[in-house]
Amino acid sequence: MSAVTLTFLAIGGLSLLMTLLSLRFRHLPGARFPLLPRARFPLLPRARFPHLPRVLRGRRSGFAWPAVTGFTGVFGFGGAVAVEAAGWSGGKGALLATAVGLAAGIPAAWLTGRFVAAVAGMPTDATPRSADLVGATGVVISEVPAGGLGQVRLTYAGQPMKFHARAAGPLPLGVTVVVIGVNSPTSVDVAPLDEILMEVDERP
Repeated sequence: MSAVTLTFLAIGGLSLLMTLLSLRFRHLPGARFPLLPRARFPLLPRARFPHLPRVLRGRRSGFAWPAVTGFTGVFGFGGAVAVEAAGWSGGKGALLATAVGLAAGIPAAWLTGRFVAAVAGMPTDATPRSADLVGATGVVISEVPAGGLGQVRLTYAGQPMKFHARAAGPLPLGVTVVVIGVNSPTSVDVAPLDEILMEVDERP
């Protein structure tokens, strides 16, 4: 294995290390490291790359960290594979590895940036508020004694959620209930659905 191959493999390995650090410390620029408590990167957050595509630019550091790791990883490993496949070494091998690494690394950085931007921009369900739970239906999954606490599984925004529940009377397992009040983020007052429907039917 030539020195060129080893060099480009080291670049790819550095990319993996950068990826692990970014996952561990979330944002590498400005982050503190346990082994280097005073280490900071004051210049990186101020760096700006206005001519790069938006998907390659980060909000704080001016450069998307996943794009950096994507580029260096493909650049290093792609260059090493190209040199080994061609069997070249020395200056010619370095030129080949650099050319192939750039040709593969730049699209990889762009695709990585696009992927991260798409994931970050995905809409998420709103956090349920207490008032939103009133009227939600569910089923008793742990018997509710009179004046005591049981458990119900409610369906909110298509998602099953468990809550502690109180009721005016005992409720056995499997009874369909409706939330009539919210005591806390984890506790609700419920009533049997049949009783609620009967009350509605009896109204003039």
